[in-house]
Amino acid sequence: MQTDTRKSKKGIAGPIMVIGQDRLGYSVASSLLVSGHEVLLLTADRQQAEQAIYEEIGLGYKTLQVQTDWPAVMTQKLVILVTADQVEVKADLIRRVEESASAKPIIATNMDAIHLEELQAHSHNPSNIFGLNWTYPVHRTFFAEIVANAVSHPDSLDALLYQAREGWGKDPYVVKSGFSTRARMLAALVREGLHLVEEGYASIESVDRACRNDAGYYLPFAGNFRYMDLMGTYAYGMVMEDLNRELSCMDSLPDTLLEKKHSGAVGMDVGAGFYHYSPEEKAHWHTIFKEFSHEIQQLITKYPHEPLDY
Repeated sequence: MQTDTRKSKKGIAGPIMVIGQDRLGYSVASSLLVSGHEVLLLTADRQQAEQAIYEEIGLGYKTLQVQTDWPAVMTQKLVILVTADQVEVKADLIRRVEESASAKPIIATNMDAIHLEELQAHSHNPSNIFGLNWTYPVHRTFFAEIVANAVSHPDSLDALLYQAREGWGKDPYVVKSGFSTRARMLAALVREGLHLVEEGYASIESVDRACRNDAGYYLPFAGNFRYMDLMGTYAYGMVMEDLNRELSCMDSLPDTLLEKKHSGAVGMDVGAGFYHYSPEEKAHWHTIFKEFSHEIQQLITKYPHEPLDY
């Protein structure tokens, strides 16, 4: 019988190390700071990291230490990696952490297309390697996806789960399949959306409107299955029975995404993605997204989350 971590205090004591070089990594560190934790951020650019954290949560966090040199000894019991979704990059960091660690830390890393067993194969302590996925801006969202599998140590999993819920204020869930559930659902949505665009059934703008004004309306209130119950559960089954055979089954990247990559139109930061952005428009979108993130956090807090299933 699994331990009920709502009653047992099995959090992870002491400072937390975050290793990351990008916006998401800095946001993870910001969220941990807001939650009251001591954070050692290991990153390549101290000035960039400190500026990003300041823009996200402001000043006054004496519990933050930013370090650019790899420490000779790591004493942290939890090390969080935020890196590109590449096995070789993560495997190298896992190796270096284990070589520097004075004990056997829990190592948790973001992972989308990677299977957990691919990373565990590069570890001396595979039972302490977990997937841990976030959503930006981390300190404003309740999202935390913990990826485990049959190799995962139950006590380490309980500790990470308790930490996410009680220590970081998240509404976490665990998938024990060894791969990300969130990534698969998002990939299916994007694949179908781009299929509709490439076949001429809808424009980029129309797909965005459909997502925002339908699912975007109810998802802050309830997940898909809860909403199906509200609307009439099997009505969706009737739709799927007729529609499933027409959905995209492409197993390669859509041409639209490949074109964006080859042209360098890789997102708002470079001024172009699916839409084009002037410097003023880019600043405007970042400002209103920050305001929206605060407001939607307050709205979600008003309504109950799903019951725990672990």
